[in-house]
Amino acid sequence: MRIKYLGTAAAEGIPALFCDCDVCKKSMKLGGRNIRTRSQAIIDNTLLIDFPPDTYWHFIQNKLPMDEITNCLVTHSHQDHLYELDIYMRKKGFANFKEPRPALNFYTGKDGVKRINEVINSNNMSEAKAHLVKSGDVFNVQGYTVTALEASHAKESTPLVYIIEKDGKSVFYSNDTSEYFEKSWEILKNFGKPISLISLDCTEGDKHIEYIGHMNLERCIALREKLKTVGVADENTIFVLNHFSHNGGNATYDDFVKIAAEHNFLVSYDGMEIEI
Repeated sequence: MRIKYLGTAAAEGIPALFCDCDVCKKSMKLGGRNIRTRSQAIIDNTLLIDFPPDTYWHFIQNKLPMDEITNCLVTHSHQDHLYELDIYMRKKGFANFKEPRPALNFYTGKDGVKRINEVINSNNMSEAKAHLVKSGDVFNVQGYTVTALEASHAKESTPLVYIIEKDGKSVFYSNDTSEYFEKSWEILKNFGKPISLISLDCTEGDKHIEYIGHMNLERCIALREKLKTVGVADENTIFVLNHFSHNGGNATYDDFVKIAAEHNFLVSYDGMEIEI
């Protein structure tokens, strides 16, 4: 199994469009891994995770086989993770396919389904389908076993995080959440085995925060220990910090990767690939 991080930023991106903060200025000057687009990932160049406004750019940059991709897990309905208007670009006339035309299947919570269906229904589309996912659901997508857990994020966005398994390997993609609800901890406990790679939200970098909805380095360290305690992580689990805001402390990628390394975390960057 292989995960590729296509985009690794929070909603504003880094540098943020209208911002003149030090992180944005320095990131623009440095370029490379310091430049971050809105969060999206892909498993084995097959299974998409999230559908942000930067999907088109990720397609160009990574030469993604978007005409062949037919499944996308959506974490929640905020626009930086679900830009549903671009689904219309799959309609016949905008995109030309050999028949039969495959549908692009979106798996998401209640609000995501509502938003996707508004696009599908208003444009009379058969080229996309929305599938309702609830916390605790375990389902098969193209040979992957997916377990959905409720995320601790804006409730109206019906947020989910996902464990994705195949051939004895697994990824827990867990951003846009803070510490999990008890029901989600029960699902993790019942999972009953170490996960190969765990990708954690670190929106606020090394800045101290207390609010609910995102994480920082301090809280990721504590969460990692609890994940080990309940048996879904061990010394072989790869931990990656992901989903960064320019407001998260005063660190660019180049700065933060050194800080995170002191605590044995990898730091995601746009284009990062990890073979599990």
